[in-house]
Amino acid sequence: MVNQLKLKVVVLRQIRFRLAVLVLFASLVIQREELFGLSCLVFDDIDNKIATQEHKYGIDIQYEINVDTVIPEIWRVAPVNGSVTHATRLNVCRYLPVLIRELNKYPEHLIKKNLMAIYLLGSLSFYDIPYGGTSLEQSIYLTAGAKSDGYNDTYFASLFHHEISSIFFRSYSFPIEEWSLVNANNSFYAKSNEQVLKAIEEGGGETEENKKYYQDGVLSKYGYSTLENDFNLYAEMLFTNPSKLNLLAETYPRIYQKSELIKRFYSRISQDI
Repeated sequence: MVNQLKLKVVVLRQIRFRLAVLVLFASLVIQREELFGLSCLVFDDIDNKIATQEHKYGIDIQYEINVDTVIPEIWRVAPVNGSVTHATRLNVCRYLPVLIRELNKYPEHLIKKNLMAIYLLGSLSFYDIPYGGTSLEQSIYLTAGAKSDGYNDTYFASLFHHEISSIFFRSYSFPIEEWSLVNANNSFYAKSNEQVLKAIEEGGGETEENKKYYQDGVLSKYGYSTLENDFNLYAEMLFTNPSKLNLLAETYPRIYQKSELIKRFYSRISQDI
């Protein structure tokens, strides 16, 4: 009888220990779900969600890429030295709902007509400079980076609009002359590859220093690199933080003029069926 009681005590302790472990594990899972805001944390529905978007828009969404061939060879040789790494399934899981949400901000026909592929990468660099993304013809390349490296949902959303806006810039008649007339002078943008790269490297992110650029009609130093990059920044803000763009437009005449140009541009291309 004593041995049976001891056995029951041992079994109960084991059960309590296992329950404690399960509760702790569940707590960690919930915290991670809250942290990443994802329902696909266990990874079992990533491919199904991707397939749904591919079918809806007629596009190819890839994350299991061949790092040696995903970007063209001309980008991989010196001096460009383009390189990529794989995105983790966890980060693809994190950003997939963001991608779906941002895709839905455009008319379905506009995506179908202009976008063929989205590549989700762990990292991307050119000229030994980290890039958030790039585009080629009707494909866009986006870094789905780790939160520990400074990436977040807002950045990813901005990145998507940045890169797809370049496709629209190339595919439709963007009002280049009108945009250029808003600028302070004819030598507004960088004149050499070195100047472009310097503006790209130094000009990312929102800082207090940006305020001195607003008077010129650019949203950060990055906007001085090329006219297309200047436009890209406006596209980012238009789709991710329109209230801020409107607020800046109320204060800075050149930002107002450019914001009106980009709104008319997107309104026009949205009617293109």
